Order: sequence, then C-alpha cells, then structure tokens
Amino acid sequence: MATSRNGRWVRRYRGGNILKWLTLSGFLDVPRKELVLPSGKLQARALVGATHTISLQSLSAQGVVLLGRFRGVENGSLVFGDELDDHMRFADEVSANAKRLVDEYIERAGLDAPLAEDDPAETIEPRLPDPPIRSLDWTASGIRSVIWCTGFTGHFSWVRLPGALDAAGQPVHEDGVGAVPGLFFAGLDFGSTRKSGTIPAIPEEAAAVVERLVQAGADLPRNGV
Repeated sequence: MATSRNGRWVRRYRGGNILKWLTLSGFLDVPRKELVLPSGKLQARALVGATHTISLQSLSAQGVVLLGRFRGVENGSLVFGDELDDHMRFADEVSANAKRLVDEYIERAGLDAPLAEDDPAETIEPRLPDPPIRSLDWTASGIRSVIWCTGFTGHFSWVRLPGALDAAGQPVHEDGVGAVPGLFFAGLDFGSTRKSGTIPAIPEEAAAVVERLVQAGADLPRNGV
C-alpha cells in the first residue's frame, strides 16, 4: 500500500467518541480561512475508523506492506518515494495534537472524564520492509489489480455562470455565498468551517443558507418600485 501525508484520529478517547469530543471542544468550528495552507489548498481530513482506530502501524502488523508515495512507472516497475517514516510520524503527530486538544477542553470544562488509555493501534510496533521497497516489478510480483485512490471533489461543470467557478472547477464563495449574486452553495466540504461537509454540520449550515436566500429575496426590487 502506497501511503501519503495524512493525519489520523483515534476512534475513542477518554471514554467518548473522538468526533464528539472535537465537536464539543470547538475544534470543528474553526473557520475555513484559518485552515487554508500557504499553497491555497486544504489539508485532507484525518482518517478515523468506523468502529476502531486505523493506523499505518496496525495495518503493517496485519500483513499490509507499506510503501512511500507512488511516484510513477519506470521500465515496467512501480516506483515509490522514501517518505514512509515521515507519513507515519505525521499521522502520530496529528493524533497526539487532537488528544491534547481534548485534554485541554476536559480540564477547561471541569469534566469528570476517564483517564487517557493507550490505543493498541497506536502502540503496536510496525512491521516494515527491510530494506525499504523503492520499486516493484508488478509482473514478476504477480500484481494483477491496482486500486487507485485519488480522493474526490464536487463536480460543478453544469454551473455555467461566468465567475462562479475557479480554475479548478470549484465554487468561488465565502461561507456558501457565491461570487455571482444570487448563487448559493450548501454542503460544501470545508465550506464555512472544518465541520462543513459532514453530517453534524447540515442543520446549522442549511438554516444559514435559507436565511441568506430569504434575505436575498427581500432585497429584490418590487414591481412598481
């Protein structure tokens, strides 16, 4: 499995669901503008397992052979980078930072929460290729299938309004209010905050969009006025 620089959160921490803790602490309410990287892109969301914590080290202990970032194909071989250690370290740091924020919130709020316990998925020793794999002859290795995980974005090519989309084909907006007057977007990933694009964000963001629509309608000129 080729890896990338992606964060990780534990599934449960100090007696509660990590997403619940991060919601209560205000972590998910951080505005979008504070999340934009110098490159203009947004950091990918941290990985959180559906029922238990998933880490690179736990996957390796189960027999998954971890590789660096996929770089391309040369002379019939798949080529990988040497970033695996950095990717594992980055995921550990993201998890530690999230847990620290939860700890601070619990202390600030004076909550009686259980003490922190180590998560087996984070303490297990990784089993890494030695020496590291930098290239792989897929024919000689018997590889017959490749799952290409590229992520996803919204498809907005049907919005044919000048100025509505940026060069990447994504909406130009601020908190869901489009650059074109009268155009609004709801449910965008990181649309307003870190929580945007997730189920918990739907009630408040839908209400906000409706309020803006009503206000926009009220500002329209009336017949004869």
